[in-house]
Amino acid sequence: MLVLELQVPPFPLLAAIGHTEWQPGVQHAQRCFDVFDLIICAKGALYMEEDGIRFEITEGMMLVLEPGKEHRGYKPTDVQTEVYWIHFQLPSVQKMILKEKTTWEQPLLKQTDQDIEAPPGVIEIPKFAAVDLRNLEPIVKEMLELHHVLTRQRSFELHVLLGQFLLQLQKGMRQNSPQARSYFLSEKVAAYLGQHLEQPFESGQMERDLLYHFDYLARCLKQYTGMSPLQYRHHLQMEKAKRLLAHSELPLKRIGELCGLQDNNYFTRLFKRQTSLTPGEYRRKHQLYFME
Repeated sequence: MLVLELQVPPFPLLAAIGHTEWQPGVQHAQRCFDVFDLIICAKGALYMEEDGIRFEITEGMMLVLEPGKEHRGYKPTDVQTEVYWIHFQLPSVQKMILKEKTTWEQPLLKQTDQDIEAPPGVIEIPKFAAVDLRNLEPIVKEMLELHHVLTRQRSFELHVLLGQFLLQLQKGMRQNSPQARSYFLSEKVAAYLGQHLEQPFESGQMERDLLYHFDYLARCLKQYTGMSPLQYRHHLQMEKAKRLLAHSELPLKRIGELCGLQDNNYFTRLFKRQTSLTPGEYRRKHQLYFME
C-alpha cells in the first residue's frame, strides 16, 4: 500500500475543512496547492487526476493530493456525489515520505520519565484507500461545526480533532492490511504482558487466556517489536523498576517483587545487564528526592 509517512513532532496543521454535494455533470477544477488536500467520498464518485495519475474515488474511499502537484477532475460526476475535504499543511521543518508499506514494525523507543525532549514519532496515512466512514464521519462533522464558528480556542480543539482523525486513518489502514491479525495480536500480547507483570511468566497460561498457540503469539510479538515475550516482559520489568527506584523509598527487594522478580539476586543481575548499573547505583544516580 502506498503510504504518506509524516515525521512528528511538529504535527500537521489544519488550514480548512469543507463539505459539498455535487450534482451530476460537475467536474473538479484544475489547480496546484501548497497544502495537502485530503478528499473523502461519502456518496457517489469523484474522478481526480494528479500529475497524470488518475484516481476514481468512489463511496467510502479517500485520496490525499500532495502539495506542489497539479490536480484536476478528469471527467464530470455522473451521479450525485457527496464529498468532505481537509486542507492541512506541514510545518517547514517537518518531513513527509511517500513509500510502499508492507509491514507494521513497532520497535520500542528508549525513554525515561526524566526525558527533556519529545520523542520522535510518525503518522502513517494511506495515499488512496477505502476507509470506514462510520469511524471517520463523526470526527469530520465535529470538525466542520468548529470550523464554522472558529475562535482561537476552537482552533486548538480543531487541531486536536485533526490528530484524532489521522489516528483513525492510521488504525483503519492497519485493520485492512493483510498483516492485520498478526499486528493486533502483537498489541494484545504486549498489553497482556504488561497486565500480568507481577505474576510468574507461564506460556501455557498465555495460550489459554489469548486462545492462540504460544509459538504463534511469540512470532507476532517478535515481528512487530523485535522482542520475544520474555524479552518484552524483562523490558517492562526494568522500566517499572527504574520508576520505583527514582520515585520511592521502597527496599530493593520489595521493588523486585513488585516487578515480578522474587529472587533479589536475579533482579540485580537482570537490572545490571539492562542498564549497566545495580539497582542501588541507579537509585543513587536518579532518585528525585530523599527522606530525612
